[in-house]
Amino acid sequence: MSSLAFKVENLFAEGERLPAIKSWLAETVWTSARYQQNEPEQYLRDGETAVCRLEELISTGAQEIWGELAADTGRSPTIKSWLALDAPLALAQPRAAVVFDGLSLREMPLLLKLAEESGFKVKTRDVIATSLPTETFDYVEQRVIGSRLGPSQLAGRAELAEKNVKAFYLDQPTSRHTFPVGPSLLIWSTYPDRLFSDDSARSEALFANFHRNYVPTIWKNALQDIPRGLPIVVTSDHGYIFFGAGMEADRRSEAPDLLGQARNKQFETGQPLPPWNPDLQVLPSTRTAMLRGRLRARPSGTSSRKLYQHGGFSLMEVLVPWIELEPR
Repeated sequence: MSSLAFKVENLFAEGERLPAIKSWLAETVWTSARYQQNEPEQYLRDGETAVCRLEELISTGAQEIWGELAADTGRSPTIKSWLALDAPLALAQPRAAVVFDGLSLREMPLLLKLAEESGFKVKTRDVIATSLPTETFDYVEQRVIGSRLGPSQLAGRAELAEKNVKAFYLDQPTSRHTFPVGPSLLIWSTYPDRLFSDDSARSEALFANFHRNYVPTIWKNALQDIPRGLPIVVTSDHGYIFFGAGMEADRRSEAPDLLGQARNKQFETGQPLPPWNPDLQVLPSTRTAMLRGRLRARPSGTSSRKLYQHGGFSLMEVLVPWIELEPR
């Protein structure tokens, strides 16, 4: 585990902290070498333990990094810009965007392996900050179409048609569509989010099952039928925090109670925002507050027992893959 430790001195170099964290996540923690050398459960456990230690260091001694992470969301590439949905005219050459709902940086090595096996050339592989809060509806509004919609509602939208973009929604791992030649494509898969949101998401074994069985299937059905010649970006709307044994903050905090034991909460107009708390990321522009780092919300019902959660403000929820693939 010492080989995965983040260099503490990198927490105090202003302007260099967040790039160092992104590099550490992609080049030390969630690497192809570690992925190939370990069983999925061990890969998950060791990586998450290292990330947990870093997030606890940030929370107790370098909290300014949370502000830097929040600011980084405004500088990250978006589906909107990739497909020119925010441009005056449609793209002269169409492109494709594939969103795997809930995919995290842990899956980066597997995505790169599948890209190679599929004959794609990886042009760039980046770690980017997603929308805040880290929820699907917010992502669609902020990063795709400017309206608060679910991804299943994107097909047929006039805003997309005007820019020669067609949207497709894959609601099962085996869902397939015949993608047309000519327009740009927006392809949204509900997995892995739907799997991690299931009541059975209480075991590390789910991660192995997802990697061995689900990811290759959703990759094939989302990527393999895209018409040849289109540049493709593969990304995610949010990641997941994993709460295995010893991978949550062991300190007491009133922050979860301030959010009603949710990972984020939006406050109505006129309702006061929560007071300053070191474990809360408050977004005044959207009147939203989010749990920072490894604090675990404990909502009522079966969801409190899930090991995989999202919606908060942790490294593994906010930072997601952005992989650009060259045309075949």
